[in-house]
Amino acid sequence: MSQPITFLVWAENTPGTLIRLASLFSRRKINIDSLAVSETEDSKISRFTVVITVEPVLAAVVGRQIERMIEARRVIVSADEWVVHREIAIIRANLKPEGEAAFLNRYEGLRIIGKNESSVLMEIHGTNDRINELVEELRQVGVSEIVRSGRIAVTRDGNYEHDLTRSLHELPLGASEGPGL
Repeated sequence: MSQPITFLVWAENTPGTLIRLASLFSRRKINIDSLAVSETEDSKISRFTVVITVEPVLAAVVGRQIERMIEARRVIVSADEWVVHREIAIIRANLKPEGEAAFLNRYEGLRIIGKNESSVLMEIHGTNDRINELVEELRQVGVSEIVRSGRIAVTRDGNYEHDLTRSLHELPLGASEGPGL
């Protein structure tokens, strides 16, 4: 059964690494749901957070392929329950001032970052589900603009040697052990 899978990839910060990583997914006709890239504590290493929705066995195969990339230094392939993840969204909605308070009280992490006579500009950070919930509710009053970041994620305990042993791509091919698998 397909499920969201998060890839945490540490790779050399060199031109072309992103395109080679993305091509591994496109060659298998796998859509990337979310992609975020940033420099790490070491400026020579970039960290890629890639989210796809596939069968865990296929994710393990792709994880092994990523690991064989020359630039790849470490790959962790995780089911959602193994990672803490967040996104950020900026939304322009046709919201009346009296409606702002209700949304601010209902959605933790929501804040108003700008207003004009016809719309309110809001920022929210949280899980994909929480942001989707807010967007759907705001669509009822009118949304004129939405921009979202990709998912960023860390493993729950931050012990990457331990997390590597639980990574889906380290499990035997066809394995179905681990949380939620």
